[in-house]
Amino acid sequence: MKKIETKYIVAIIISLILGASLVGYGYLDYSYKKEALKQRQEQESKALIQKQEQEKKEYLSKRSNECYTIYEKERKQFNNVEGHFYDEINDKCVVRYTTKEYEGVDCQKEYGSVPSWELECKLGIFTKKF
Repeated sequence: MKKIETKYIVAIIISLILGASLVGYGYLDYSYKKEALKQRQEQESKALIQKQEQEKKEYLSKRSNECYTIYEKERKQFNNVEGHFYDEINDKCVVRYTTKEYEGVDCQKEYGSVPSWELECKLGIFTKKF
């Protein structure tokens, strides 16, 4: 009887060791796959962000070039064109023109409620947005 009991005990111990090994392997495999998925998602996210940044740079460059073209066209057409800039926030090309319209005007009194208009008055310019 002792030999039979010993065989069963050895079989149970071997079964437990094999079972624990399989569970451990399964957990390690799961952890590895989870980490690999996380890394792949981070890489894809970084790639997407880089792509979006590149597209934004290309768009801004294109719009800045278009703005310069508008400025050149306006400068050929009018002799009072002073400058230009691309307003990224509003996605507009802004061309500045000089004017004598504000001579003798009290800019603060007339346009003080709108700071940008007051500044244009003081500088003797006006702007057009394209």
